[in-house]
Amino acid sequence: MLHLWLITAPDDFSAEFDDIEQMFSRGLSRLILQKRGRNGAPYASESEYERWLLGLPMEFRDRIWVSGTPDMAERLEVRGCLCDSNRLMGEIPPSWYRIDTVARCSTPEEMAKLSPWVSGALIGPVFQPMSAFEPVSCIDLSSLKSSENSLNPTKIPLILSGGLEPENLGSIRDIAPAGVATLGGIWNYADPINAFIKMKRAIDALV
Repeated sequence: MLHLWLITAPDDFSAEFDDIEQMFSRGLSRLILQKRGRNGAPYASESEYERWLLGLPMEFRDRIWVSGTPDMAERLEVRGCLCDSNRLMGEIPPSWYRIDTVARCSTPEEMAKLSPWVSGALIGPVFQPMSAFEPVSCIDLSSLKSSENSLNPTKIPLILSGGLEPENLGSIRDIAPAGVATLGGIWNYADPINAFIKMKRAIDALV
């Protein structure tokens, strides 16, 4: 099954919780909680995430992965975490193994170094993101097509991210990812609910 992973908008806005609850009610099963921190920090702190989570019913935490570490995810009582791949190299605390952990990778080579206990590899961008004003370095799609072999020896499920829209999803069909992650493809639109519906329909059509 191909899953849609929605990344939260980097900054809070007034209708955010209402929009997310509507998307959950319309079939969203995977939300990545990733926010900017206060005072210019690139990522929110654990306490800031804890306060944010209070805006949603507790029942939705089973569909949330927090951008951080497995122990943070456990303390926040969410489903899992999105963790930078370099933090998953070398010796891992035993407690981390019991948490559903997705590794954030920027290259196929990073993905190749992941241990088989990791539940997924979020890799990208595969296309120029709408939110990026300057050209970014995108993943070579042909390298991902060969990921069953040398680049993904443990066959960790791939989650593609970056610049994905309903109109270009057909170009990733041959890669057969386990998921598609989007941020600007939903939140950059005036009507994010409608954008979510269109994206989900396009993803469901790929299966």
